[in-house]
Amino acid sequence: MSITDTEVEDALASFEAFLRRKRLKMTAQRRTMIRTALKHVGHFTAEDLYRRLTEAGAAVSMATVYRGLTLLEEAKLLEGHDFDGTRRYERLVDREHHDHMICLDCQRVLEFQDDDIESLQEKAAKRHGFDLADHRLVLYVRCPEGDQPERCHRAESMRTA
Repeated sequence: MSITDTEVEDALASFEAFLRRKRLKMTAQRRTMIRTALKHVGHFTAEDLYRRLTEAGAAVSMATVYRGLTLLEEAKLLEGHDFDGTRRYERLVDREHHDHMICLDCQRVLEFQDDDIESLQEKAAKRHGFDLADHRLVLYVRCPEGDQPERCHRAESMRTA
């Protein structure tokens, strides 16, 4: 799902207020990085963001990207996940709840929603006397072609994307 320009501007204003509270400044590099990160659809790594920024001609270092991503997580504009030993990020702005499947063969991150799973989690919390406040579900899966990774159609579609 793509984000609107108004949502990006609102997120930038929120982030700028967050930085002021931390006595930090909104630099041109941070502004460019935030816009690029928020417009990204799906999950991305720090390296993915760095590559997009440099390809767009931004003069930014990898250290600046890492520091910026940390701040964006603190500001609750991005969420970071450590699914497979690699930190991946996704925006929180205008995001619907979803769970994740991680393919152990091709490392693809798949988002999914399942009403039955949501209901079971609510029931499990209630059964133990709790109200469910939040949750994260990650399923680690294997492609049917897992014994022959070169035949993994998901990995192939990622190579050609």
